[in-house]
Amino acid sequence: MRIPHIDSLRGLAVLLMVMVHAAATWNPFNQVQLTPLAYVVSGLGGLAAPLFVTLFGWGIARGRMTGKQRFFQTIFLLIAQVGVNTTSPHLFHPFTPGILSLMAILTLVLPPFIERVNLLDIRSLSLLVGITFTLQVTIPDLQGTGVWSDHISDESLSTVLSNLFFTGTYPVFPWFLFALLGATVAQKSSTEGKSLDPTSRVCYLAALGVLFCLATLLYSQMNDLLWAHPTADATLTFFPANPPFLVAGLTGVVLLWLFVQRFGLSFLNGAGKLSLTIYLVHFVPLTLMRDLEATHQWGLQTSTVAVLLYTVAWIPIATLWLRYCPGVSAEKLLRAIRKSL
Repeated sequence: MRIPHIDSLRGLAVLLMVMVHAAATWNPFNQVQLTPLAYVVSGLGGLAAPLFVTLFGWGIARGRMTGKQRFFQTIFLLIAQVGVNTTSPHLFHPFTPGILSLMAILTLVLPPFIERVNLLDIRSLSLLVGITFTLQVTIPDLQGTGVWSDHISDESLSTVLSNLFFTGTYPVFPWFLFALLGATVAQKSSTEGKSLDPTSRVCYLAALGVLFCLATLLYSQMNDLLWAHPTADATLTFFPANPPFLVAGLTGVVLLWLFVQRFGLSFLNGAGKLSLTIYLVHFVPLTLMRDLEATHQWGLQTSTVAVLLYTVAWIPIATLWLRYCPGVSAEKLLRAIRKSL
């Protein structure tokens, strides 16, 4: 049985991912810019992957896959990651670990972990967050540099493994925290009957997260620093994901979850039902059109409009896809593989 607001959340997550990748493709600047486009992508777009991974953790915690099913889903996701990389050579190398490879590893390790850890006790999640932050602060080189080429490198097996677990775009450490948040929400919903109770301790912690984010924004303004940026020297950095970003990401995911749960946003349901398919397919048009910005010398305004139009276009595309080709999707294929096992 599908849960409408979860489909809406999945739709929101994948559309934000589309926006981020479109903005990276049609970027009229070669350097860091304090522009509305940069702030939207770094702010709202920065919640795309955290929400995507959180929802994945939610689904894994609610699912009941066998070890064999988990193994084949892992293989499927790893192959899909290579497929994404191959269709978007302007962004990745063939064997660059990414969000799908992160999900592949989580498929294997998350179920046995949540069977042994009581996530209903919010102290468990808080302790894991504390340990993660401690490791990040005490071992600053653990997650590598802020250089994009290092995060996507696949020059050797050791580099690929390092990027998969620690130094890549979406390494298992520390991105597993978002999956744990999703698993926590899933376990609470099974006992309380709600997806995310506004009175839960998770929401109280999110309120503290909002105060922390405001404090970091004030600190950045007072010290003339960038507040948030994917790779530049900023207070919140995405690549690698530093502690302030993790706090902001966890907080933002909870706030988005509560908002969508409250207001529904049913127009995103179609995209949510095809979230994996859209993620896999949306790179192809971007690759084919990646030179438009340079060829036509787009400025900020044109690039912004192009990014927004490309993002929103996937809402009617998903609706038409479900109407005319409901049996053709990555979700259907993955479910068929699991069912056959």
